[in-house]
Amino acid sequence: MLPDADVIGFSLGVRYEDPWGHRGATHSFAFALVVGVATGIMARWLKRPALRTALLATVVLATHPILDTMTDGGLGCALLWPFDLTRYFSPWRPIQVAPIGLAFLSPYGAIVAISEIVLFLPLLVFALRPSDFKRQTSTLTLLYLVWLFAAWLIASTDPVREAVVATLLRDRTEFAPGFSEPRFGGVTEGLSQSEVRQQLGAPIAEGWMYAPEGQSPANMSVAKVTDCVGVQFENDRVKESFQPAACEARGIRVGQPKADVERVLGQPSDSCWGYSKGPPRRPFRLRLVCFHGATVEMVARRWVF
Repeated sequence: MLPDADVIGFSLGVRYEDPWGHRGATHSFAFALVVGVATGIMARWLKRPALRTALLATVVLATHPILDTMTDGGLGCALLWPFDLTRYFSPWRPIQVAPIGLAFLSPYGAIVAISEIVLFLPLLVFALRPSDFKRQTSTLTLLYLVWLFAAWLIASTDPVREAVVATLLRDRTEFAPGFSEPRFGGVTEGLSQSEVRQQLGAPIAEGWMYAPEGQSPANMSVAKVTDCVGVQFENDRVKESFQPAACEARGIRVGQPKADVERVLGQPSDSCWGYSKGPPRRPFRLRLVCFHGATVEMVARRWVF
């Protein structure tokens, strides 16, 4: 868990995308190596096997950023810091991204925790098995098959799994006109807004964010800002704003056309386009594309509960 100590930086003004921001330097192989060696030195003082301890600590620390690159949100990991500040993602991203800080203590945080427990259950069982554990091949085979099915339900995005989950949850997701899963699957980080619009058409809903100079929406707490920092649209009209009083003071009101908001507030620093929605208090298939400026920064494809 040590790499995630970097979230302390949020309260100190360190931005998510900075070298020492979240998933930055502490999520690099260099950090894993340095801390691993330091752990080996401490092990030697404690008369424990120094080399074995150092190797184990390095590998364990390195698995954290590797697994983080397999999550479906946030920024990638600076695996090659300090030689390269590029944030990397894995081409396969089956793990739901966890909320940061106290936001983890929420229904969505609980769902993420449960999904991770299921995905890594064989490792947990292996690590916590009693010393007198005896293998029974038939029982283990059955449990393994059950785990494979549960992991497939959680992590897979293939059409068969989607159909199974949709049936189990009595899915009533509504998609944007002209939306299709194959075209959505072709949206990747780095595409422009115009390319996304051409590929997917108009979204059902949009969220515009106006981060203060030098900040990212990931670093902002809406409760602590006093300016108009966000506007949510549905069918190209204002549905909600943050903070409402500050937005109203600038002439932004519910029901206004999107063009009026753009004239008053200008282009947003960040935005998200939603291509699906569900009935209130019902699970639905989220299909969301988020931009930094005019470039795709994140593509979210998951079930929302």
